[in-house]
Amino acid sequence: MKTKLKKFTEFSKTILPNEAKYLENSYQFTDIEKRHIIALVIINALSQNNPVDFDATINKRKYSYIKNWIEKKLTSIDVDANIEWIMALNKKILTDAIASNEEKEFLHYISSYRTIEYNFQNLYELAKEYKSYLLVRMRYKDHQTVADFIKTYKTNYDQAIIVKDKLYAATGEITNQYTRNDNETKHLETWLLDVFNDKNIDGKNRYQAFILLAFMYTNYNENDKLKVIFDQIDCCFNQGEMYSKRILSNYYASRVLLHSKQDEFEEAEFYGYLSIRQNNNDALMYLNNLVAILLRNNKPESAFSLLEQHHDLYKETHNYHQKIGYCSYRVRVLSELNKHKLAESTARTFLKTYKNEVLNHRWHHFFTSYINVLIVLEKYEDVLKLASKFNLIEKESERQKQNNYVPNVSWSISLSSYMEGHINSSRLLDEIKAPLKAIQPTKNQKQLMIKVIDTLSNNLPEAFLELKSHI
Repeated sequence: MKTKLKKFTEFSKTILPNEAKYLENSYQFTDIEKRHIIALVIINALSQNNPVDFDATINKRKYSYIKNWIEKKLTSIDVDANIEWIMALNKKILTDAIASNEEKEFLHYISSYRTIEYNFQNLYELAKEYKSYLLVRMRYKDHQTVADFIKTYKTNYDQAIIVKDKLYAATGEITNQYTRNDNETKHLETWLLDVFNDKNIDGKNRYQAFILLAFMYTNYNENDKLKVIFDQIDCCFNQGEMYSKRILSNYYASRVLLHSKQDEFEEAEFYGYLSIRQNNNDALMYLNNLVAILLRNNKPESAFSLLEQHHDLYKETHNYHQKIGYCSYRVRVLSELNKHKLAESTARTFLKTYKNEVLNHRWHHFFTSYINVLIVLEKYEDVLKLASKFNLIEKESERQKQNNYVPNVSWSISLSSYMEGHINSSRLLDEIKAPLKAIQPTKNQKQLMIKVIDTLSNNLPEAFLELKSHI
């Protein structure tokens, strides 16, 4: 009997938690069986445990009805579906191919427009194109409808463009702070919060402000503030605002980082799997974040399986930041599965192919994984060759300025120098203590450092066990 509902069961698995909460507040069925079906869809979507089976004795037509109702309800608030409609109309206007029923629908849409929506900027620009189209054809009545819309919302549009440009400038500042850690961005906080909380500003700008606030709070390690804005936007999604599956994927990926910062790794894993359900341009970034959590949760087999499933995505991408991330995690995962030789050759081949990209984008992420494998294989001379060839000691001293610094690479180089007879045990202890003098490690940093020390102490127990007590 269960196989009869296989199609509906698979459909129900695609419903995301925030979609479920929106649907919960939207349905008004009087039919008891329909209410039972939708309630179970919602319960299963919100549950982190095994889903409950649907009742196969209920008429299949009711399942079809619920499926159609859900799809229609979600499409009606989907900002990505909305922008596709706007862009399709724009193309048809530019190529003189718009049908009369499409014109009627659009004219009705803008004449009844009351709330500034997510894609307002694009809608306004389409209206300007359409106004010219109508005037040339001397359709004065319809032209007046569009002209009234343009006049009514001109101030909102002008403001939206100003905000958009300021957000772009703020994006540059905040991402530079993340990559170079050489500037302050706190002066942007109040303005970004104002944009995020202003319902008269279009949703695209509001969501961009949220993204930048999340980025900023992550840079400053302000987890309490981060949680506040996450709870706020969660309520927006539950009410059907700023919604699309793509945006929810982005949001869930951001929650992965929030929960991992708070050492809530099971929650982080749950959101990580939600984030990769939708295949979009950021899928590789979300995958990398999830793999990091799976490694943290001691699940290298699951991490390896995910990396294998998404290998084509890795090969196709031109985003070198994420490409390097994927390869670095692959090296780590192979190492944790005791495939050290394969891990080493994977890293060596990648470095040979993408040397410049590694140095320009994520040298620390990559070399941490590569050098860890070399340490396990006791290839200390190779570690020192890499350090010399790529100026890793100098790069490490720069990296010490960052808030999240863990001296993995630095310690590995010092260990290799000792093992190759270049320094004595006293000098080794001085070198491995030195990076700690300038930092006050957070709880998370301490945990990572102890993990690194435990790994390195396999090669030289005395020095690193003494360092452990020092931390």
